[in-house]
Amino acid sequence: MTEPRRYWQLPPAQDSVSLTGDFPADLPPALVRVLLARGIDSAEKLRFFTEPPHRLPYCPLRLSGMEPALQRLHRSIKGTGAGVPGGEGSESEMVGIVGDFDVDGVTGTAILMEGLADFGVETIPYLPHRVAEGHGLSAEAVNYLASRGVNLIITVDCGVSSKAETALARQRGIDVIITDHHIPPADPPQAVAIINPRMPGNEYPFPQLCGAGLAFKLMQGLYQRYGQPWPRRLLELAALGTIADLVPLQDENRYLVREGLRELARTRRPGLRALYRLSGIQAAPINTETVSFQIAPRLNSAGRMGHARDSLQLLTTHCPEEADNLAQRLEGLNRERQELTRQVYAAVQARVESRENLPPIILVTDPQLTPGVAGLVAGRLAESFHRPAIALAPLAGDYLMASGRSIPEFHLKEAFDACQDLLEHYGGHAQAAGFTIARRNLPPLEQRLTAIAGERLDEADLRPTLSIDAEISLADLTADFLRRLAELEPFGPDNPQPVFLTRGLQVIAARRMGRLGQHLKLQVQQGRCRYPVLAFNRAADWDGTADSIDLVYTVNVDRWQGRERTSLLLLDFRPANAGRCNDNRTKR
Repeated sequence: MTEPRRYWQLPPAQDSVSLTGDFPADLPPALVRVLLARGIDSAEKLRFFTEPPHRLPYCPLRLSGMEPALQRLHRSIKGTGAGVPGGEGSESEMVGIVGDFDVDGVTGTAILMEGLADFGVETIPYLPHRVAEGHGLSAEAVNYLASRGVNLIITVDCGVSSKAETALARQRGIDVIITDHHIPPADPPQAVAIINPRMPGNEYPFPQLCGAGLAFKLMQGLYQRYGQPWPRRLLELAALGTIADLVPLQDENRYLVREGLRELARTRRPGLRALYRLSGIQAAPINTETVSFQIAPRLNSAGRMGHARDSLQLLTTHCPEEADNLAQRLEGLNRERQELTRQVYAAVQARVESRENLPPIILVTDPQLTPGVAGLVAGRLAESFHRPAIALAPLAGDYLMASGRSIPEFHLKEAFDACQDLLEHYGGHAQAAGFTIARRNLPPLEQRLTAIAGERLDEADLRPTLSIDAEISLADLTADFLRRLAELEPFGPDNPQPVFLTRGLQVIAARRMGRLGQHLKLQVQQGRCRYPVLAFNRAADWDGTADSIDLVYTVNVDRWQGRERTSLLLLDFRPANAGRCNDNRTKR
């Protein structure tokens, strides 16, 4: 058995008095530790967290740019002669919707298509090709939509930096409404409206909506303007985009996800139902892990390995036969994506591990690397080595397209800002960003980024760390504990799934799983309690010599044919006799 992959960060030591606090007396101490780690230190805060509002908390008109956007949409609706959902119109103003090619952009595009269709507005969706066009509103998109007679373009998850493209649209007689959650530049485009809670002067209470969330708010505002209830079917699309885009699952996002998951469990969309059947997804219930690890990767596979329009069509089709064909296509693309990612990551990981001194930022390239999997490879590198990582995929014409993933201590987009003179295009967030670069500029870029990372991470602990919420025994996993744990869902950024440590587990069975034998399934026991442990992509770390292990894990509850099955999802492990040398406990 190998040593633990990450440094184990145990929770702060707390006495019994601090663990009781202002909580119900029957709340398990391990769960109290989880709540305290999330800033929930009273029964009142716990009630607010577990019982969020049963309606959207904020009026969409509080978003700056919303009112002019709705006024412009009113002209489109007035042109149809409809004016209310379901109305019959005479002439329809053509509206183009330009989204991004990831799940956030695809679901946001679907939200606008379906919402505007309720008002009799005809739409033409445009999703760019990842390699041929790249992110955002492009001249190709503007010219194509102009040739189709479009009078208005609405962007989803893009556009706030597209000043030249917005100007081109204006020259072609096309108005532009921008909905985007990326950080705006100092000189934003001259659009009819920009709906972005990060715009200067915006007073919207919650700035963490994703692209699909903002598309939903635009449609909420439109239905509200006409005194109509918005359809709950849009919630499932908003939830998919919100979970996939890894925005904080707090406040309004928590409402969108919680209610959207309920809609996903009873969806009537033929495409999602076909995807569930083909991938073995149980519709009741669906949680954030189901979306993150089963649904979103399949939807993303189209944009990574082919074209995102397949995912959009799967979400919006009404034809069961077409839905089955599209689901099979996405399933095949997802398998291709998994295999390519595995091969490329194995190659670059070996090269990184062979370095005598690991730099503060990792840059890798490989002949097999494609733009579609570059972000996945960078993400795995950042997680494995706990430092920012950039994977660069070769393009035609001696260029490279890069995707970067970072760690909380390092703002990737700001680092790229300092290197923009070397880049052709770039953009993104603090933790995920990308760029295109001429190959000749790669050596000076690597030198500059290494210097920047070395300075900003000089005091940071770059050991891969695994934060543990509580140390418990298997006997603590009672039905009441699991029920209360489920009340903390949905889990995601800023509300991660609780991580537990249990020491001295007896291993009574072990076997490999998966097509390549890359996964591991253990049976562990402590006293009279026995649980299965699932370890994905960790079979190579198990040599069968340990009879007893210390295990760091999350708890997973599956429901199958009316029965619940609890399993432990392995995050890390070590022989039980290794002691506590790998632990780090912070004392108060």
